[in-house]
Amino acid sequence: MQNCFKLYFSLITGILLLFINNQCVMAANTPAVHVTPRPGWLSVCKPYNQRPSARTIEKGYFFALIEQQIHVELKADYHHVIKEIVSETGIQNASQINVSFDPSFQRLDFHEITVWRNNKPINRLNVAGFKVIADEQDLSNFIYQGSYSALLILDDIRKGDRIEYSYTLTGRNPIFDGRFCDDISFQWYQPIAHQYTVLVASAQRKLNFKAINTIPKAVITQSAGLTRYQYEAFQVPPAHDDDNQPAWYESRPRVQISEFDGWAGVVNWALGINPAATNIKGELAQRITEIKAKTGNDQVKYFREAVKTVQNEVRYMGIEMGQYSHKANNPEKVFKQRYGDCKDKSLLLVSMLKADGIDASMVLVNSNVRAHIENYLPTYYAFDHAVVTANVKGKQVWVDATIDYQGGTGTDIYFPNYGKGLVLKTGNSSLTTIPQSRPGKVIFNDIYKVKNDHSPVLFTVKTTYTLNEADDIRSHLASTGMAETEKSYLDYYAKTYAKIEQKDSITVDDDLDKNVLTTTETYTIKDFFRVDTETNKKSADLYANYISQQLPSLNGRIKTPVSLNYPLDYDYTINVILKGGWDITDRTNAITRDYYKFSSDYTSSGDTLQLNYKLAYLKDNVPVNKLDEFKSDIKKLNSDGLSYSFSYGATTDPESNINNPMVVFAGFLVVGLIFLGVWIYQRETPAIVFSYGSTFMPIGGWLILVAIGLGATALSVCWNIFNGNYFDMATWNSYTTSKYGFSSKLLLIIGAGGNIILLMLAVFCLILLLNKRDIFPKVITGYFLYALGFGVVFYIISLTVHNDKVAGQALYFLIRAGLVSAIWIPYFKRSTRVEDTFIVPYPPYNYSYEGPDSAYPAAKD
Repeated sequence: MQNCFKLYFSLITGILLLFINNQCVMAANTPAVHVTPRPGWLSVCKPYNQRPSARTIEKGYFFALIEQQIHVELKADYHHVIKEIVSETGIQNASQINVSFDPSFQRLDFHEITVWRNNKPINRLNVAGFKVIADEQDLSNFIYQGSYSALLILDDIRKGDRIEYSYTLTGRNPIFDGRFCDDISFQWYQPIAHQYTVLVASAQRKLNFKAINTIPKAVITQSAGLTRYQYEAFQVPPAHDDDNQPAWYESRPRVQISEFDGWAGVVNWALGINPAATNIKGELAQRITEIKAKTGNDQVKYFREAVKTVQNEVRYMGIEMGQYSHKANNPEKVFKQRYGDCKDKSLLLVSMLKADGIDASMVLVNSNVRAHIENYLPTYYAFDHAVVTANVKGKQVWVDATIDYQGGTGTDIYFPNYGKGLVLKTGNSSLTTIPQSRPGKVIFNDIYKVKNDHSPVLFTVKTTYTLNEADDIRSHLASTGMAETEKSYLDYYAKTYAKIEQKDSITVDDDLDKNVLTTTETYTIKDFFRVDTETNKKSADLYANYISQQLPSLNGRIKTPVSLNYPLDYDYTINVILKGGWDITDRTNAITRDYYKFSSDYTSSGDTLQLNYKLAYLKDNVPVNKLDEFKSDIKKLNSDGLSYSFSYGATTDPESNINNPMVVFAGFLVVGLIFLGVWIYQRETPAIVFSYGSTFMPIGGWLILVAIGLGATALSVCWNIFNGNYFDMATWNSYTTSKYGFSSKLLLIIGAGGNIILLMLAVFCLILLLNKRDIFPKVITGYFLYALGFGVVFYIISLTVHNDKVAGQALYFLIRAGLVSAIWIPYFKRSTRVEDTFIVPYPPYNYSYEGPDSAYPAAKD
């Protein structure tokens, strides 16, 4: 008799709740908190008073009870929670009640809020105390859900209090057409002393269950045409997710419930609420006409224009209230308002493609679990994203309409690695494996140009992005803006180099057709070197930051697979250009695993050191049984596989960074050459008979070019000595540790001495020429022969330092000296103008007089 009364009371309560639910739907969009007694259909949850172990309690509180009872037929979800505060920290973390609901189809009824203190109840149920606020946590992601949070902040909560509250959410989203699907978790991130879960459904409703991990054993009973599934657990420890575990990895026990027998049912349901638009009118019809006129009968071009229209002209913004959580808006409306979410944009693109006879369909995917969606029961909750597939001229193409600024041409378009998807096409009954697009790569090239140990270093960063990497950076630059991008880049490098300054604005070279984008950054770095007080040397450290940032940080407690940023392909090169070359041994290192591969190459050529690092992830995770190997590889790379240090030489005072021995050598050489030149000039020469007066044969003809050449040579050699760092101590020191240090220093000495001699000879020859000295032809012939010999010696020694730039300059000087000698030496041997012009002896009065009447024949070159 008592059971009959309970059954009768449950039926009456159910009828009343159905009435309340209908009133709730009628009062949609009016968020409010109601107060009612507990539902009569609930199963009895027996008390349980044992506390969890103190060592498992986190944040200062635990759940004494988590009770959830779901009535499928009444569309009601009942929740009963008891939280116990064990410390002052728990007062901060657990003294508020927050329930989220969607007023467009749900009603929120609170039944009790009680604070138990010293085993005495204190009623805290006060509707006026609730703050009902918009719950738009995804608004930053341009998604408006229309849900609300009923928030109650409890006052006067103390250590040892037990907070007990219960409420019921009534109503389900009508878009599901009465089909029931749910996902119930049996573990939270706080310890639970007692967990009690009940699912009530009609015995006629066929539900499919799938357990994930080990769940409590279900106790199934039937009564009055209803089936009850009861799960109960005690002392449930808190769940702990690892930061690096893949999104698809299931660590907590849960059960999936679905009324769908297969994916065909989900396809039919989704097609019913998202049919492609036909008989299109308005602005959308006009745009379709424009695209057809522009592309003619070329479906490939039409496809690409339609994709660009949806991707770039219709911004991403989702108004996902009520039924529009799964139903797309009308494509005409979406195009006119120029915004929509993933399903809005996908259905718009499908409709546009079908308008030109292209077979296109919407596809549901899960952007987190990707291919692992095949392990799920068929439900409408299984997906979080919508994309498009189309058959264009016999080629199956996949498009994500929410990606903007995609490069490429025709059907050449990158599609993310979503793994598997449900194609919404009549007759489809299974998930489809999505072919993986060829992944892009990022090529980094950092160039450090070091002049000396105290001047600012010129730092150039050239980065090339291809395919999806180009799409991503293109979108980033467009949304962030160049000024903010330059600031963020400079801040990034400033973490390594405190005295770095931007030299030029970032330049961007974007090839949309090839989908390749290149950025170039230029900086100057002061105090690039650090001083080692023990060795009195300056050194610099280089580190492959871009590679290091892609390596996960793994602790010793991790027991889950580790997610990898797949697909990833990085090629990172560091070039350091330093005078004097490099004394290093070429080195190569490689790590090749089934899930990733890494390589590094250290080489040098001439004045350039090149460090090249490559990292590629081959799969999306490293399994648990390979974690020890992965940890070891990461440790090895972080310790010595990504860094490189080099010394520049002994430090000197920047204000007196002069190679004093070289200065002394040059000084003695100059003084000696001056004395030698004066002695040669003042050597007495035989008397020469020449015509009367001081205006005998003037300097003219080709001799003018000789005079100009000697002056230009003197100036050029001065400039070469000044800029050649011959007297720079830092340059000398840089050769100390070089592989070709001896040859480099010898070349420095010969270069300095040889250029000084060349300079003094050019000046001496110019003086002789202007004074028309009789010894000028012999001296300048010696000058040309010296330049040729100096060029030969300098070129031979330059070959020993293995510096292509220096050897090239030396060869140029040698060739020029050879050509000059070949032209001018014969001229000074044979020219009558030379013979008749340079006749002044030393002393100048040492001549014979012939008088003014003698005829002086005209000289010719």
